[in-house]
Amino acid sequence: MHLKKKNNTVTPSAFGLAIQGLVLLSISDKVLSSKEIASMMKSGTTFMRRVIGQLVRANLVEAREGRDGGYLLAKPASSITVADVYRALQMYNPLGSGMVDSTLDCERGASVRNLFQELSSQVEESTLHVFKQYTIEQIAAEVFKNEV
Repeated sequence: MHLKKKNNTVTPSAFGLAIQGLVLLSISDKVLSSKEIASMMKSGTTFMRRVIGQLVRANLVEAREGRDGGYLLAKPASSITVADVYRALQMYNPLGSGMVDSTLDCERGASVRNLFQELSSQVEESTLHVFKQYTIEQIAAEVFKNEV
């Protein structure tokens, strides 16, 4: 499994894995290695390390070095929104991007492109609006509600 990039962006599967990884870190009482996280999620360790690396760069996750090193949340799960993860991974709107790309050779490409860019922008704003409403803490509570 590879971290698929397009203009510095990653795929939605990496986005889902990032959220799941943050949920695991939020409920852990210890530092977790990328191997442990990947194992719990049935994902590749190298892939998980890349995804978590982006979360570290965005200051959502803290990396600990050394023999007992690994990862832990850099701030409370209640303050990390899904929008934060979306931005950290530099996600993009694939539908909007595809729409805009389709206008490159079109006879009326400039007019259509402007319209598609506006639509794409509105979709992105709506997506972020929804993602801001959910925190890692809320997701963890929902996922593990029957285990407490």
